[in-house]
Amino acid sequence: MFQSIFKTINHYLYHPLFLVLTIPLSYLISGTLYADQYAHFSVVHFFLLYSFTFINHLLGNFLFKKTKESISYFQLSFIAFEIINLLLIFYFSFRVHYLAGLLLLLYSLVIHLQFYLVKQGYAWLMLVFSSIFKGGILTYLSFYVQANFIPSTLFYWSIPLVLVVFLVEFGKLQLNYGSIHKDFSNDQTTLLFLKQELFNRIFLGLTVLIYLISFIIFIPTFNKLSFIILLTIPFALSIIQSILSTKKTVPTKLKQRMLYVYSISFFIAFSIILFVHIF
Repeated sequence: MFQSIFKTINHYLYHPLFLVLTIPLSYLISGTLYADQYAHFSVVHFFLLYSFTFINHLLGNFLFKKTKESISYFQLSFIAFEIINLLLIFYFSFRVHYLAGLLLLLYSLVIHLQFYLVKQGYAWLMLVFSSIFKGGILTYLSFYVQANFIPSTLFYWSIPLVLVVFLVEFGKLQLNYGSIHKDFSNDQTTLLFLKQELFNRIFLGLTVLIYLISFIIFIPTFNKLSFIILLTIPFALSIIQSILSTKKTVPTKLKQRMLYVYSISFFIAFSIILFVHIF
């Protein structure tokens, strides 16, 4: 019985539709929850910011697919999403604050240029930008669109979130580096971002660092609630076991989904800590 329930949960947890809807939401939930104690929840601002994040996630998927296949930019869906993307940036620029619009524009540029930066040899720069914007900037903006200010504590608390996104983006880059550089290598399966041994050491070190920094930052404020973050360890262990394994028993797509699920679990765990602490 329990095995059947576990399989059902796994089926939905790693389902592409669940992930494509939940990943953008996870970046916004912490800032939105924290802002609730300072201002009335704005459904419109939250929905529009989620729409912006969701659309850019889809655009990122499209651009990644284009690195592997010959796809035209002149597709109705791609053009429609780009127009909506620009309209949302204009909305936040004029109805919220011009700096909010500017940050959203920069975020969208990071999404659009990420694979170009990797191909040009700026992979580490791409990792830093993606991590800061997804783990930090979106958290701050999700708070700001609700409360019209950003508390300094949020910058401090978001450091583990930035590191989690960095870990996920780092893992994704290692998995997909051959596909991104298909024009430069006939054997995409052997082309890696870093040598596997070096990647393994950095990946493990980052994982340990995430939890060390999380406790250093969270315990002074949240006390025992900080240990809720330990609920994400099973997800961390699963990606370590699959991604660092030299055996090709786990498909690349599943490994990438496992990275996403770990990221979602961490953002949700932090959101639960905030929720219990505030309410």
